Amino acid sequence: MLTGAAFSVFIDRGSAAESAGLTWEAAPPPDAGSGREYRATAQILILSVPLVRWPNVGGGSSVWRETAMPGGGVLRYLEFTGFSNPEHAAGLNRLGFIREISRAAGSDPESLYFGLMTASPEETAEEARRALNSKAKQAAYTAIDGRLTGGSVETVVAHFEAPANWSVANRKDLVQLARTALMMTTPRPLEGDPGGAAVRPFLETLATSLRQPGNTETRFAYGGRFYRLTLEKTPDPKASASFRERGLVSARSEVLRVSGKLRREQGGKETTFRLWVEQGAARPLPLRIEYQAKSYLRLIFEAEA
Repeated sequence: MLTGAAFSVFIDRGSAAESAGLTWEAAPPPDAGSGREYRATAQILILSVPLVRWPNVGGGSSVWRETAMPGGGVLRYLEFTGFSNPEHAAGLNRLGFIREISRAAGSDPESLYFGLMTASPEETAEEARRALNSKAKQAAYTAIDGRLTGGSVETVVAHFEAPANWSVANRKDLVQLARTALMMTTPRPLEGDPGGAAVRPFLETLATSLRQPGNTETRFAYGGRFYRLTLEKTPDPKASASFRERGLVSARSEVLRVSGKLRREQGGKETTFRLWVEQGAARPLPLRIEYQAKSYLRLIFEAEA
């Protein structure tokens, strides 16, 4: 589940999310945060061993904005976008993003999240090879819209199609199509027990865990399901030297390698990923992301200087 310059805020659904008080319009402005741009590399794996490396197959971005709220608390906006460049990826056109807004501290916890991604049904390297240079005129997408409060979890998941040649440059149009599909879809039933404590969405949970010292394990909700997120943090002197040399961190900064695991509480395959972040950063946006998207595919997002 991990998606991205910053892109402007849209109101995705006139739903219960707005009646609860927290809206996308309340998101902190661009000057209230920071962001990173990434270039993407793909690795084709055979028995977990990298066999082929495709550099510059796409890009991405991440955003972290926050402002103090009247009466106390913090309002935080997080976003990740990832996309392929068909000209450098053998015609493969993929896009995904997720964004969240949360009352990240203080009373009355609440979060909204919205995302969409191109459907990628390929499960084997051979199926992926056949998907290259596709002549299809339409592409399938999945969209998700959710609201989390201290006492409820609401989720809508919808599917829609868009022109196959649309890219990250068409995200406004994609959001419009997603909004229409979501409004015509019934909410997804909740899987599992929300428990007594407030549950956060993925990016907010990850951001909070990255700021905490030491290893962490916590719970989050996404898509009407509950997951466990485990992070193991280790100093990485070699990465520290590399990022210092590239000017991405200061001369005295240390970098942590963060090994993450995602596990659905009701069962399912474990997902692994790795992040590199500046130790002690107020907004630890990743310097590098490695994500095992498929058994045969690893995606690497490297921060631009």
